Amino acid sequence: MKILSNIQQRSVPTLGSATAFQRSVPTSFSAAVFALTALAVIVLTGCKNFLTVNPADSITMDEFYKSEANIRQNTASLYTHKSWQAFAHQFMWIAGDELSGDLYYTYDQEGQFYYMSFGANNSHLTNGWQGLYRVISFANNIINTMPDLARKNGISEDAITRGLAEARCIRGTAYYFLTEYWGDVTIVEDNVKMQSEILHLNTQKSVYQFIVNDLTFAMENLPETDSQAGRATKWSAMGMLAKVYLTMASHLDYEESAQYFAKAKELSGKVISESGLTLYPDYSKLFDIEANNNIESLLAIQCVVAGYGYGNAHNCNWSRTSCADQAWGDGKGPTIDLQKQYEEGDLRRQWVYMSEGDYYPDINKADGGYTYHICVIDEQGNELESANEMLAHMKKYCIGRAADCNGGVGDQQDAANNVYLLRLADVYMVYVEATMGATEQTTDQLALDLYNKIRSRAGLEADADNIITYDELIHERRCEFAFEGINFFDIKRMFYRDKQKAITYLNGMQREQGYYNSDSSKKTSKDGYTLNLSRSPIRVTESQMILPVPGSELTAMPSLAEPAVDYFNK
Repeated sequence: MKILSNIQQRSVPTLGSATAFQRSVPTSFSAAVFALTALAVIVLTGCKNFLTVNPADSITMDEFYKSEANIRQNTASLYTHKSWQAFAHQFMWIAGDELSGDLYYTYDQEGQFYYMSFGANNSHLTNGWQGLYRVISFANNIINTMPDLARKNGISEDAITRGLAEARCIRGTAYYFLTEYWGDVTIVEDNVKMQSEILHLNTQKSVYQFIVNDLTFAMENLPETDSQAGRATKWSAMGMLAKVYLTMASHLDYEESAQYFAKAKELSGKVISESGLTLYPDYSKLFDIEANNNIESLLAIQCVVAGYGYGNAHNCNWSRTSCADQAWGDGKGPTIDLQKQYEEGDLRRQWVYMSEGDYYPDINKADGGYTYHICVIDEQGNELESANEMLAHMKKYCIGRAADCNGGVGDQQDAANNVYLLRLADVYMVYVEATMGATEQTTDQLALDLYNKIRSRAGLEADADNIITYDELIHERRCEFAFEGINFFDIKRMFYRDKQKAITYLNGMQREQGYYNSDSSKKTSKDGYTLNLSRSPIRVTESQMILPVPGSELTAMPSLAEPAVDYFNK
């Protein structure tokens, strides 16, 4: 069966202005990025063709690669939200934050991830799988078609290699997400060659090696800085590679585990000591437009207000109705277990989720800001804002109305604040975890310094005993990265180290718990709500730690149900 039946072999997307990575977001910038991404859309021609690339508004490749600027224009679209849309629009948080027990939401197929009741035919599962292969397919198009055509037109080898390095950095990153969710996945290097082949899953270990090859090439060939903020650099690739090595090392049954821990420590240490990057000083602004491509951002999906799919959809999906022009977040919130993690005085907490009495000056500015209350009732007894079962709502990535951020929120679920794929705080934590290796703690001085820097930004005291335990690290990571779609990967590393520990950790969250209004006369006060302790427990099993291959893909290609094979020893 030809799963790649409709590849456009001799065309390339026509791209617009290359100013897509400026730090500010003036009107002209939005227009430029719209031109860039609108013509670089990758259209999937059906669920069974999960690797099909069909660029729109294309010209012949022979006519396109005339200069280095053309290469830059094409690689720019690899970072756009439109290219990442099917993954980032919902799946990234439905899987990354609901599976990890951080985000509460129970509606329909989205809620299946919270209840751990998802199956192979869940539409969001399919979107996540296809969305990541969509990114991979576009990267493959550049990797396999650009070099020869660019050389024919006299473009320098340095420019060609740099373009390849960007594409391989993005491809390696996408494969990392794929294999952490699905385990064994299909490696595709060349879309065209795969058209006539029967596809098989490849072992996770060989997928890791493929990712390492991509990210190593990117690390060795990308510049340390780029004139266009937001593009991948040497440090982006190195930081992601360090995280991949840490993940590989966490498979304690791998013979090379100790070597992988050492590589993760070495590479993360180099990013920390040599890149010149630092933590962004103000966590409260870290997820706003003004922080796009800041000194902590190593890799991010670039977002603009330009229509459906072009911008960050978290603002729309997560905001409470009273806080945004479009808002579907009334029923979503931080789980009770997540709320318990934040220490008294943790400055991050208010900017991760809203709790009773929190004040936000940058939301509803025209009304003097927004003060959060779990339930708001007017003088006539009308319920203007209702409580959810968590008695709290989302804040991270929620930036208010268009008027609150100079037009940085659109009316088609698009906002202009970037979505992080990797930031320096994560690399700090990678170093800490890598120094522990297979043990349960570290006293490494640099690890302590990095750990305490993150706590210091959060307004918290330094570690008291100068010993960071594995459990303390997981706790700190959970508080720092809640709602960034990556906490499930931390639990996966725990699972690789100790399956039972990870399952016990997840089942200890008691995610079935929620509040109900037990006194209708006290709807506006927490005193009026009682924790429901009578619900059946939501239980996680080992089999649910690896997502099933989407049913539509198995129907189209039954060979994907066969045992995985090593990609490098076919």
